[in-house]
Amino acid sequence: MSKIYKMFWKKGKSKVDNEFPLVKWLTKDFRGIRFSESDLEYLFENLDPVVAVIVKEEDEVMIPIWDQDTGANHIFKLKKDINGVFGFYEDWIERVAQRRGFEGNELIGFYVNRLNLELTFSVIDTRDSTAESSK
Repeated sequence: MSKIYKMFWKKGKSKVDNEFPLVKWLTKDFRGIRFSESDLEYLFENLDPVVAVIVKEEDEVMIPIWDQDTGANHIFKLKKDINGVFGFYEDWIERVAQRRGFEGNELIGFYVNRLNLELTFSVIDTRDSTAESSK
């Protein structure tokens, strides 16, 4: 892991922090992405509710996502799990993690693109050691 990412991880401040306000490690045992309450606040404050929230049910919201690395558009369920935490799970694992060959050691950065108001993500680092869980 590079120095800038170590600094970000410890202090929460870096270039990555400005470019990617949401940063999550994937793990070998859990390749979904979980979002904290403050993460959800960021998403819903920055996404255009007319464009972004396509279908809203009690425990899930469908939102468009842009894969910056591959240039692919997706629509994913932001779904509440059994612990009450919202995240990207089954469709993320099937359509991104497995298709792109993620091994569970990737650092994924998310931000809301101000031009199209979609959630955008990119792999910003990988590492060889066992990853921490996606918080």
